[in-house]
Parts: sequence; C-alpha cells; structure tokens
Amino acid sequence: MSVRVEPQSIIGAKELRIGTSWVAPVAALFAAFAAIAIQSLWIPLDADVSWLITVCERVLSGDRLYVDILELNPPASVWLYMPFVWLARAIGVRPEAAVAGAFVAGGLASAFATLRIARLLDFTLKLPWLAIALPVITLVLPMALFAQREHAALLLALPVLATIGVIAARVPVRARTVVASGFAAGLMIAIKPYFVLAVAIPAAWAMWKRQSLKPFLPGLAAGAGAIALYAAAIILFAPQYFRWLPVLALTYGAIHETLWKLLLGPSFYPAICVGLLFLLRPRRLSPLTMAWLLGGAGFLLATFAQAKNYPNHWLPGAALALAAIAAMLDSPAVERSRKALVAAGLAAVALCEAYHWMIWPDPAVATAIERVAPARPTIIALSPQLTTGHPVTRNVGGQWVGSRAGLFTASGAAYVGLDNPMAKAAYDEDVRSFVTDVRLHSPDIILVHHASKRWLMREQSVRHAMTDYRPAADTEETEVWVRKSAGR
Repeated sequence: MSVRVEPQSIIGAKELRIGTSWVAPVAALFAAFAAIAIQSLWIPLDADVSWLITVCERVLSGDRLYVDILELNPPASVWLYMPFVWLARAIGVRPEAAVAGAFVAGGLASAFATLRIARLLDFTLKLPWLAIALPVITLVLPMALFAQREHAALLLALPVLATIGVIAARVPVRARTVVASGFAAGLMIAIKPYFVLAVAIPAAWAMWKRQSLKPFLPGLAAGAGAIALYAAAIILFAPQYFRWLPVLALTYGAIHETLWKLLLGPSFYPAICVGLLFLLRPRRLSPLTMAWLLGGAGFLLATFAQAKNYPNHWLPGAALALAAIAAMLDSPAVERSRKALVAAGLAAVALCEAYHWMIWPDPAVATAIERVAPARPTIIALSPQLTTGHPVTRNVGGQWVGSRAGLFTASGAAYVGLDNPMAKAAYDEDVRSFVTDVRLHSPDIILVHHASKRWLMREQSVRHAMTDYRPAADTEETEVWVRKSAGR
C-alpha cells in the first residue's frame, strides 16, 4: 500500500501541531485524571512493581544487586525504576507516587508522539477515534498492571510501530524520528529480550513492502546502540547476574502454565479485536493497523515463549489490538455506518480488559499485620509466591528484610526435580537464604503461604528458624507469624 503525501505538508508546522483538534487534549486530560485517581485512590501498584521499588531502595542504600539482594529478571527490570526511586528519595515523596507520576507522563508522551506520527499518513484526518483511544490505552486500560515492565514496553511500542507503518507506506519521515524510534525499540528489547518479536515481525513486513533496507538503517543502528549500551552496563555494574543466569533459567524459567490456558488466555481479547476488524469490512488495511496487529502478534508470541500466562504478559498484545482497530475507525476506507457498531464493540472489549486487570491485594493480610505487629514492622515471607509479601509490606509501612522476594528458585527446582544436581543445589541455596535472613534480621513478621507451608516446613533448617515464631493471625492464603517474645 502506498500513500502519497506532499513533501511540504510533512514539514509544515501547522499540520504537525497536535492542538489542531480539541479531541486529543480533552481525551488526554480525562485519561490522565482517571489514571491518577485509579493509582492514588483505588488500586495500588502491584506486587512486581512494589518489589522492584524495594530492590531499588536497597541498592540505593548500599546493597549489591545479585549479591546482597536477588532479582530473578535481568538488571533492566531494576534500572527501569531506579531514576524515579532516586528522585522520590531526593525530594521526599513516596516512591510509588514518583513511579506512577512518571508513567502518567510517559503515557501522555507516548499517546501524543504516536498521534503525531500517525498524522503523517493523511493530514486531511484529525484522527478523532485514535485521539480518544490512545490516552485511554496508555493510561486507563492497564489498571492494576500500571507501571509494569509490559506497560513501559507498550508506551515505547506504540510510536515505534507507528513509525514502521509510516515507512512501510512510503511516506517521508524525518531521520530523527526514525533514530528515536530505533532507540526506543532497543529499550523495549532491553526490558525483556522476548519483545524483539514485537519489533522484528512488523519491521520484516515493512522491509518487504519497501523492498529495501535503507529506510530502516538509522533505526537499526540506534536500536543496536541501545542494546550495546545496556550490555556494557550489565558487564560494568551487574556482572554477578551472569553467575545466576543458568540457575534462574533452569528453575524459574522451567515453570510454565498448562498449554491450553497459555494458548487461549492471551489470545482471547486480540481475537475479538480481529473479529471486529472483519466487521468493518475495510477496502484496505491502514499501515498503522498492520504494524500494530503484527506488533501485537509479536507480543503474543513473547507471552507464549515466557509460558507463565501472567496478566501483565497479556497487556501489550491486547492493547495494540485495540489501537489497531481504533486506527481503522479513522480510515476513509471504512463505511461510516459500520464505525459506530464496531466502536461500541471496541469499548466493550476495553472495559472487559480493564475489569480483568482490576487486581487488588488481599486486604485481610494488611489488616492482620496491623493488628498483631508493631509499627513499621520488619517482614519476610516463607513462600514461593511474590504476592505473599508484596505489595503488602510497603502498604503497611513495613520494611522487607529478605534477600529475595520469595523462595522462587526452590519452587522451580522442585518443579524440575531434585534429582538434577544443579536443581538440588539451587533448592538448598534458596532455603538456606531464608534461614540466614531470619537469623540475621529477626523479622517482626513472617508471612507463611498456606499452600506451600507443608513442603517448606519439611526442611529441618526451616523448622528450626521458625521455632522462635508463632502463628498470630490467619487469612485465606496467608498465616501471619510473630516472634514469641513479642508483647502483642
């Protein structure tokens, strides 16, 4: 598909100005207020983000990443939040507020940058549907998945893939836009290497359309530069990660969801969006729609490759499918009579996704801790589940004293089989880390995961570490243990 645009239109300041329509700023303002309200008054940042904030605080206080505190993911997972946690400490605000504020600003920047790039395809359109959809997708749709790494990847992917769509349509685009998009694509891949699929698939399509690699060379160079800088940073500042990588790959990496759930769950919402696209019966597909659908397919394959089926893994693919159909609503290639019906269906899909991602931590655990623990308690968890100790530790004003978020590698090693020598060594090391943390820090509270208690308490060293503690409160999934010498 080729779209002809007069060269003078591309560089005209008037046409590029986002403020030519009231729809975009009003939609952005509404979405920003909604996001702030959701994150500050309703749904707290989830377990992953809460834990990574804790890791950042510990590193800023002097702990060494992968030595004194272990994170299962590559360093980018920590470094993504580090500037905002540092800023929060510098100005005296809660890190959660700084992280959420940064992602609100990032969501607005992503939506406006994407809309600016999209308007290169046809300046006769003000793209009202896309102007409404983009801020909602970037700021409201994530709900409890707000500020997740996948949320960051989505914010980067929208303008990156829009640029790929513009290049595929043979529309001239400024070199600095291509370079910025390439660098952003490199950052996406640094966040999670699996995300290379979300860039490579649409890029391959665009190269096939253009029958040339030349328009992509500045972006490829910038992306390679971003990845090279990240690799150098790991070697310089977190070389210990490479020591843990084989163990993490064997244990945590081996855990996977049942195949039918893995295939059905992440595909459900994108499949409905594709069905809505067929209802539109477009005479031709918008380059934006193609780029976002192919990028969404790449994110879907990344979800399959990770094989965990976590809700946050669904987010980028599902969100890009929504954006792809919204782009078609603005296309003159679609009959106007069909747009209202499909827009209503698209809104219904977005509402279902947002409802699916309304994830609250169990309030009973926080209530139980506040009832039996001293103020600002020190906390650790006897659990392989991240959600046992996070975000509840931060939500009650507690201090996490464990050297890792939970007994993930022990659980993964048991899953692999303890007859494997590397798995057995990883299992023993993980259990030993819990025992050592309890001995060194004497936490006020130990949160015990019901479902894992039996197999963890079979370990003599764990039973010995727990002898100074007693169960003081019980919830559906968690027991709250306190020191026997505690006065409360």
